[in-house]
Amino acid sequence: VYDDPVAQYSSATCRREVVHHQINRYLSEKHRNKRMRSFLFFGESEDLVGRDFETIYLKLKLLRVLDLGGVRFPCEEGKRSLPEVIGDLIHLRYLGIADTFLSNLPAFISNLRFLQTLDASGNESIRQTIDLRNLTSLRHVIGKFVGELLLGDTVNLQTLRSISSYSWSKLNHEVFINLRDLEIFDSMWVDQRGVSLDLSSFSKPKNLRALTLKVSTFKLSSESEETVRFQTLVELTLRCDIRRLPKDMDVIFPSLESLTLVRLCLEEGPMPALEKLQRLEDLSLTNCSYSEAKMSISAQGFSRLNKLELF
Repeated sequence: VYDDPVAQYSSATCRREVVHHQINRYLSEKHRNKRMRSFLFFGESEDLVGRDFETIYLKLKLLRVLDLGGVRFPCEEGKRSLPEVIGDLIHLRYLGIADTFLSNLPAFISNLRFLQTLDASGNESIRQTIDLRNLTSLRHVIGKFVGELLLGDTVNLQTLRSISSYSWSKLNHEVFINLRDLEIFDSMWVDQRGVSLDLSSFSKPKNLRALTLKVSTFKLSSESEETVRFQTLVELTLRCDIRRLPKDMDVIFPSLESLTLVRLCLEEGPMPALEKLQRLEDLSLTNCSYSEAKMSISAQGFSRLNKLELF
């Protein structure tokens, strides 16, 4: 752990290193550790100074974990971009570039064939097409992906947060057999016309446990006559244009434990539908509107509810 600006520091044989707040000082000392497997930076956002990063990490061929969350890379042509040297770290399993003010992912990301986790959260919207088809070991993809997301073998994929409804409409949903956590949003940067989502859009991933929808055109029902059931879903967040909740919410979501409704303009009281959710423990209505003066809950309703939040 490199966190003392005064102490002498040597890590020629250490396999895992953590830098607290001192990344430029650490890099300026030009540590050479060819055995390093993991490198993590913790601290407030900090601008990288000079090219020490590229000269040092060029030789870390054995690196498996690289977390540079909060590091601000130098600008090129007015945009911050990842150093190309990262594309040479072909054994990476984890790449953390959250909160780095990036707005694009370079093509060399496709070189990281063994990558399991890509965390680009907290950055600007990534608008260009991202090709991850070579990354067949991916388990967790986190960022704000507006443009088309090209995925290859997704049998291992468990987390996909967050992609635009446009991106989701371009994917083959039947291949997400192990997807557990999904977040979809509407973006002002792409044309949403022709993109329509309903419950059947999310029925293909059979192991889905958490679903977040921040979309305008969405139907909390299915176009087909057969009722869609989400047997494994335990957490649901909805921010969409829904006026009425289905009366068979308990049939659609039999395992739901946590429900958050955001900015819904309801024409009918939501409680008769929600109180039948037998496993529901947490319920939050945030910035929702309801035209009547009263919401009623029956004595038998909400058999497991621990938390009710009206904000």
